[in-house]
Amino acid sequence: GRPLMLAGDIDGARKMMQMNTELFRKHQIETLVTSCPICLKVFKEEYNLQGIRVLHHSEYILELISQGRLSVKNNGNLVTYHDPCELGRGCGIYEEPRSVLKRVTNLQKTKYQKDKSVCCGFNLGNTVLSVEQQTKIRNASLKNLTSKPVDTVVTACPMCKKAFIRATNEYPVRDIAEIVAENLIN
Repeated sequence: GRPLMLAGDIDGARKMMQMNTELFRKHQIETLVTSCPICLKVFKEEYNLQGIRVLHHSEYILELISQGRLSVKNNGNLVTYHDPCELGRGCGIYEEPRSVLKRVTNLQKTKYQKDKSVCCGFNLGNTVLSVEQQTKIRNASLKNLTSKPVDTVVTACPMCKKAFIRATNEYPVRDIAEIVAENLIN
């Protein structure tokens, strides 16, 4: 419903949220997992989902690894992690993605991380910045992430991933779930 809210269609957003909630209840959903930090924030704050756990996929992956339901190996690759704005500053989720990445890679610290992380520049809700300004922010973020030797840039947001992929051919950009999938032990 967030795109409808941002477009000013509050009634349309409320209808969509009600339909989704009814669908979740009908199918007796106990846990809702999303890869999108904005969706996570909306499901947690705008929906009435008492009794349904709402998790970001990095939280759920960590839970599965911790419970032994996913077995992973550490490939030793040097990675940096980009904290998506809505996941970090918006939802306070910083340690779960790092805990996952430390189990499967060699996670490198960056100068600006966690609540000091530089935005990817291409937020869904951005209606103020020009493309040039967005590009400048994204490039500053990518510079921070690649200021040390790195094999891969990792994020936990599909929009951030898309922004970084458009900016570089030099470094692979992956979602945290892709990194975990590459390091599963059968």
